[in-house]
Amino acid sequence: MASQSSTGMYLTVDVHYSGVFARNPLKYLDLEKITVRDVDFGGFSYKEFLLWLRNLTNGSCDNVYYCSRKETLGEGIIRIDNDVDYWEFVEATYTPEAELDV
Repeated sequence: MASQSSTGMYLTVDVHYSGVFARNPLKYLDLEKITVRDVDFGGFSYKEFLLWLRNLTNGSCDNVYYCSRKETLGEGIIRIDNDVDYWEFVEATYTPEAELDV
């Protein structure tokens, strides 16, 4: 982990990778999935988060998205492209009702 988070909360997330998007309705196919417990995203910077994902998936993370499990992929998918997007993701993950897939 990186430095101590200001949130002090740890999450369980499902990380999906090595798949492709298909349309109508939007789906993610042929994916691999890793469930990670006790993640403190508030302790990472955006660059540290990307490095963590690369190490976790043994690959590159050219495109990173997240979606609430309570929404369909087509309605709730959000791309993380920069520091601002990353901190919006962090804020979304620490709402009491958050259940996210990355």
